[in-house]
Amino acid sequence: MSDHEREYLPHSSGCFLCGDENPAGIRTRFYVEGSEVRGRITLPRHVNGYKNVAHGGVVAALLDETMGWAATVFGKTHPMYLTGELTVKYLAPVPVGEEIEVRSRLVEDAGRLAYSEGEILHGGKVCARAKGKFAPMSREGTAEVIPYLKFESCRRFRKIFDSYLEGR
Repeated sequence: MSDHEREYLPHSSGCFLCGDENPAGIRTRFYVEGSEVRGRITLPRHVNGYKNVAHGGVVAALLDETMGWAATVFGKTHPMYLTGELTVKYLAPVPVGEEIEVRSRLVEDAGRLAYSEGEILHGGKVCARAKGKFAPMSREGTAEVIPYLKFESCRRFRKIFDSYLEGR
């Protein structure tokens, strides 16, 4: 799938992961492919833990973000979600300066909680796996977040937020 065909999810200016104006951030974009939220990222060297290895907190943040988006995109009610619990298993070092891929999917939307799973891969090898529980954000909380999101390159999944954008 080419970048032109990809359905990118909203991003913001200041977010550490997707913020296009955050000078300390990663500036990545996440997209939907099939039943997964994905991102292809070359992590900058300033997110090292050890030399040429991404800090574990950055690895966890990438998984957290994409798993939360999986709940939003594929859940029953489509509000924004907040992380309730995140468990990460670090299986191999995640490199900086080389392309990695993060993939996440919704496992179950149980109403009060959504359950997602994800992994980070490098060269086809799984470097980290995660499971998480996500709670739906209130309608008011979601409405407060929406003005900070940018929707360019977000067509179909923009509809998730239409009722909030229209003030309903």
